[in-house]
Amino acid sequence: SLILTATMGSTSKNMVCLFKERPKGELTSSNFEVTGCPMPSELPDGKVLLKMACISVDPYMRGKMNEGKSYFTAPFEPGKPFAGGAVANVIESNSADFVPGDFVLGFFPWKKYIVAEPKSLMKIDTKTVPLEKYLSSAGYSGLSSYLPIKHIADIKGGETVFVTGGAGAVGSCACQIFKILGCKVISCAGSKNKVMWLKALGIEAFNYKEVDLDKTLSKLCPNGIDVYWDNVGGQTLETALDHMKNFGRVICCGMISQYNKLPHERYGITNLFQITVKRLRMQGFILGDFDAKQRTEAIKDLTGWIKDGKLKTTETVLEGFDKLPEAFMGLFTGKNLGKMLVKV
Repeated sequence: SLILTATMGSTSKNMVCLFKERPKGELTSSNFEVTGCPMPSELPDGKVLLKMACISVDPYMRGKMNEGKSYFTAPFEPGKPFAGGAVANVIESNSADFVPGDFVLGFFPWKKYIVAEPKSLMKIDTKTVPLEKYLSSAGYSGLSSYLPIKHIADIKGGETVFVTGGAGAVGSCACQIFKILGCKVISCAGSKNKVMWLKALGIEAFNYKEVDLDKTLSKLCPNGIDVYWDNVGGQTLETALDHMKNFGRVICCGMISQYNKLPHERYGITNLFQITVKRLRMQGFILGDFDAKQRTEAIKDLTGWIKDGKLKTTETVLEGFDKLPEAFMGLFTGKNLGKMLVKV
């Protein structure tokens, strides 16, 4: 292998982003270390050499920085690379399934170059759908919206839906999918620009920092909320529960307001009895809950809506592998409009 031979043992071409130490509350640069590392020394039969093209940073990763199991996987280990969804370019291949120049989607350690198993990769067509969309609306963000809406929310046309974090990667997809399915969609975001962007998509939106949420929901949803899509948790969830209709559904996607808080700092919901009184259904999910057939159907619909202009998303893209810590920390201070990505 010319590439591997030329770079064997070199630290100048490969880089890694390591999880340096567990955070104590808010994230800081001390939780990350971006450094050089050796190139892979060989390319075994059946494997492929990948160069990262675009890396996704996602709020769920914050939970994996704490000790103990998060979601369905072990936590990140200090001194080892972060890992997550990314699109990569095949540089060399000893597999019959891939050729140099192919783009693939997968779950990878945060390194510029890696050797990967073909069975863990999904080949993607970047000619019909832009590369970055496979990490947003045609990928994890789209799937994280479509699948629970289709299989948990039990949507009926004309229902009233409230989506928090509407200008985020998942929230913006959820808003539009609910709208495609005939719902009245109300959403909120944390800046004027984000609210304007949502309104341009046809979503009734407001800046939660500038209003009394209880009064605003009373005005915008006078008959109550049928489905609440929760990306925020905390006091926002508490207020939304007060406005749910009988037999409403609460889809628990995330609770970003609580991720950087120590256990004793987290907000305690005071009105959970609303679940009983209103006979609410409240359910969380992870993508692993859904089978291959459901995912295939989702990708077909999502890519179709993207091509037809029905599902429009935007990405906040930082350039350079060394921007990974900045991009990740920016998720928790509202620096992203839509999906936050790092182009390598």
